[in-house]
Amino acid sequence: MTRIFRTEIVTVIVLGLLIMCGCEKVQEVIRTASSDELLRVTMVYPSNCVGDSAYCDSFHIGVKIAEAELGIDLTEVNGMENDPEATEIIIRDAAQNSDLILTAGYQMGDVLARVAQEFTDVNFAIFDYVLDVPNVASVNYKANEGSFLVGAIAALKTETGKIGYIGGADVPLLHEFEAGYIAGIQQINPELNIVVDYISADATGFNQLGKAKELALAQYADGVDVIYAAAGGAGQGVLEAAQEQNKFIIWVDSNGNHLAPGIVLTSMTKEISASVERIIQETIEGEFTPGIRYFGLADGGVSYAVDEHNETLLSDEIIEKVEALKTQIIAGEIVVPDTITLPRE
Repeated sequence: MTRIFRTEIVTVIVLGLLIMCGCEKVQEVIRTASSDELLRVTMVYPSNCVGDSAYCDSFHIGVKIAEAELGIDLTEVNGMENDPEATEIIIRDAAQNSDLILTAGYQMGDVLARVAQEFTDVNFAIFDYVLDVPNVASVNYKANEGSFLVGAIAALKTETGKIGYIGGADVPLLHEFEAGYIAGIQQINPELNIVVDYISADATGFNQLGKAKELALAQYADGVDVIYAAAGGAGQGVLEAAQEQNKFIIWVDSNGNHLAPGIVLTSMTKEISASVERIIQETIEGEFTPGIRYFGLADGGVSYAVDEHNETLLSDEIIEKVEALKTQIIAGEIVVPDTITLPRE
C-alpha cells in the first residue's frame, strides 16, 4: 500500500468521525494524516531478531507505537550482522527513501558511520553505540547502573553463594553489563562466587540459543542459582535451562518477568521504546538533535522491573536495600564501573 493510498483511507475515516462528533481533536488528526509529507522512517534491525522477547522487540514496539500515534510512514528491514557489506547496501538503499533511519547495536556502528557521512541530508539514530557524526543521534544507556541493581538483587537472593553471568558477545558493550553486575553483587557481599561465560567472541552469540542453554546448564550444575543473561535472543536458551532446573534467571533490556513467573527473578530494563518515540517525535517537530546521549537511573533510562509476576520473589527488605543503592548512585555516592576490573572465574 503506498503512502498516498494509506493517507486517503485515513482521511476518509477521520472525516466520517468528524461528521459524527465534530471533535476539534479529530480535526487535528486530519491535518496530520492528510499530508503527503509524512515522515519516512526506516528501522534497520541488526538481524532477523524481532520476536526474541528482548532487545529487538523493544525497538519494534517503539516504532509501531510511533506509527500509530504520530502518523509516520514506517518501513522495517533486517540487516545482516555477519555480513557488513550486505548491511551497508541495505542501509544505503534505505537512505535514498527515508528522512530518518534508526538502527541499534555495536555491530551496526561502522556501517552506519560510512553511510551517514555519504547521505548528509538524512537523519540517523543509532542505539547502544557511541558515534560522533554530524547527522547521527547516538543514544546510549548506562547499562552498568541497571546491572548494578540486579546484581545486588542476585546477591540478596542467592542461597548457594554462587551467581552467574552469561553474555552474548565478549565485547566492550557487554563488559559494561558484566562490570555493573559484579559491582552490585560485591556491594552486598564481596565473598560471593561469580561465574562468567560468553557465548561467542562476536555478535553471532546473540542467536546461539543452544550454546546459551548449554552454558547455563553447566553453571546451574556447578551450583549457580541465579544467572543474569545479557544475551539478546540467546537469552531464550538460558530461560529454558532455568525452567528445567527450577533456578533463577535475570532478564535484560525489556521486562521479561512474564516469560516465566517464579523463574525470572527480575529484569534489567532499558527504556528503548520511549527513546525511539522521542527521537521520532523530535524529528517530526524539526528538533532532531545529533550527538551522543546517555540515559541512566537518574532519568529513568534504565531500571529493574517489579510487577505481579515477580513481586512475591522480592521481599520488602530486598526492595528497600536496592532502592537505597539506587538513591546513592543517583546522588553520586556510588560510582558504578563500566569496565571489567575484577578477575573472572
